[in-house]
Amino acid sequence: MRGLTVLYSVVLLNVATVKIQINRNLAIPIYTQIVGQLQFDIATGRLPSGTLLPSIRDLAHDLNLAPMTITQAYQELRQLGLIETRPGLGTYVASFDAAEPGEPVANRTLQLRRILQRAIGEAHSDGFSEEEIKQGFLSLLSASNALVARRRLGLVGLFADTLRVYADDLERRLAPEQVVIDPITFGELEDHPDLYAGRIDQAEAILTPVHQIQRLRDVLQSNRLGANHALLGLSFVLRPSAQQAIAALPPAVRVGVVSTMGEFVVTMIQGIAAVHPMPQEPVVCLANDDEGLQQMAHTVQAIVYASGANTAVAALAPALPPSMPVIEYLHTPDEAVTERIRQWLAQHVRPITPV
Repeated sequence: MRGLTVLYSVVLLNVATVKIQINRNLAIPIYTQIVGQLQFDIATGRLPSGTLLPSIRDLAHDLNLAPMTITQAYQELRQLGLIETRPGLGTYVASFDAAEPGEPVANRTLQLRRILQRAIGEAHSDGFSEEEIKQGFLSLLSASNALVARRRLGLVGLFADTLRVYADDLERRLAPEQVVIDPITFGELEDHPDLYAGRIDQAEAILTPVHQIQRLRDVLQSNRLGANHALLGLSFVLRPSAQQAIAALPPAVRVGVVSTMGEFVVTMIQGIAAVHPMPQEPVVCLANDDEGLQQMAHTVQAIVYASGANTAVAALAPALPPSMPVIEYLHTPDEAVTERIRQWLAQHVRPITPV
């Protein structure tokens, strides 16, 4: 990281397990950089629940910033439900233990009808005939013993393609528990809550990145969904395939970094540099900056882009040399998350009762 520190005029802070870098050359507010890095460290498990964070005064002093900047960052993290202040003790990373579900849904018959009606409606909209739908249900019912043994968990996040990857990864790891992961985006849930109510009802618990738990709580509460569901926070690591692809880049290559959110730019650069030291300053661009992306295409020899920037990078493809490496900076739920889910499933066995 020595080259990165000098290159970006970065101020480096180490307090216990907290490491923050401030890049004054980025057109991103300082407090936003702090929020993004702490969010990322919480999401990846580097700052686990209960970690004591530096005080506002200490953090401002060590980073040579105004206390108001740190106050603003901590206030946003508190609103996101990621940190909490304990009077007389300090500021800590919040607890993300699953909230226990309440009483079972009273009318199971109506619940079942909603589930079936939604499934039939989706099948019709996809062009399946009545006979095909009937045969499909019959084939599923013929394997009813296997069906009732399966556990269903919801997964809510930002990007549909990325959620499907996370769901596939978790289903493979949890194969012995016969778990089905149902991915839903925040946009889908916020724009059409009635359409997704049935899928939320089916889930025993709902998974979401730890830094998005508060947003999920707000969405569910505002739409009166998931009152009886536990919320399980996910932490992540860089996917091995992405790590290997970045490490394989030529040593002197100039990297273009495409991010969907400004607050995570610094963290993304840190992650790339940890795998592949960058002797040249990378070109940084947000996914919604069309002009900047076009300029990037002519000044870099490789592109690493954040999940969610797929469409912007695909639109840039005609301007790129065919041999240019284009790598998605893709993460995966870490093994600790898999074990926590496995433990939760073992402790919360849903009884199978006839309808």
